[in-house]
Amino acid sequence: MKHIRKVLIPLLAVVISMMALTGCEKTSSQIESEAVEAIREATLESIATYTQDQFAAVLQGIPFEQYQIYAESGNVFVSLPFMNDFTARWKYFVDLHGQCVEAVVDETMRDEYEYTSRIIMTGEDGAQMAMTIYYDKNGQPYRTTIADYVDESNKTFGDKMAEAGGNTIIGLLTVFMVLVLLALIIYCFRFVNAATLPPSKKKKAAEEKKPAPASAPKAAPTPAAAVAEPNPMDDLQLIAVITAAIAAAEDKPAEGFVVRSIRRTKSNKWR
Repeated sequence: MKHIRKVLIPLLAVVISMMALTGCEKTSSQIESEAVEAIREATLESIATYTQDQFAAVLQGIPFEQYQIYAESGNVFVSLPFMNDFTARWKYFVDLHGQCVEAVVDETMRDEYEYTSRIIMTGEDGAQMAMTIYYDKNGQPYRTTIADYVDESNKTFGDKMAEAGGNTIIGLLTVFMVLVLLALIIYCFRFVNAATLPPSKKKKAAEEKKPAPASAPKAAPTPAAAVAEPNPMDDLQLIAVITAAIAAAEDKPAEGFVVRSIRRTKSNKWR
């Protein structure tokens, strides 16, 4: 990275001089911020070039076994922590996809604290992975990461919609399975509670669950004995009165009449 610093220092001086000559009306803080921004943009381009020339070229230029021999010989590439990290990522890629047949810097970005430059690596099996090199604010690489990479630039709208639909279905099935699992767990709580009850409560619960003995069917209520209506024939005094009345009405002696039954008629007359 020494050559990057050698380029940036004169560039900074030139930028500051140009700002001072052409923008006298600007404040010193504006000139300073514009100079810093210009330096950062220049650093970004330098890091992209450095990543391609140093790391990407090494990845596709030599087999991993040759690089491993170089590392095990005690040679240090940038710095020992970075070299160990870079070697581990490269080995991970080779174990999955074979030797790297192509390595190209895809994008280089920056934020307030660091720079990142991503290398797209293509293996012997045609699969791709993205190795990202992280640089500190001074442009010094200090760590790497690697992840699967899929080039979506050639995907059609239909492909993207099909992929989105598949992801949606998988998400719904996952939610459904989780709900079923929760329902089963909640259902099992009853058995857990039953297993932890003391013996006295278990016995009481068992007794409560026993079906109550079927009560004997109630006998149909016997009809109340019909209240015996008074039979007029049992009332001798009434018979005598009625006989006398009939004898008087017929103008005949009472001994000639025999009362066999007494009943009331609708006309309220006795006969």
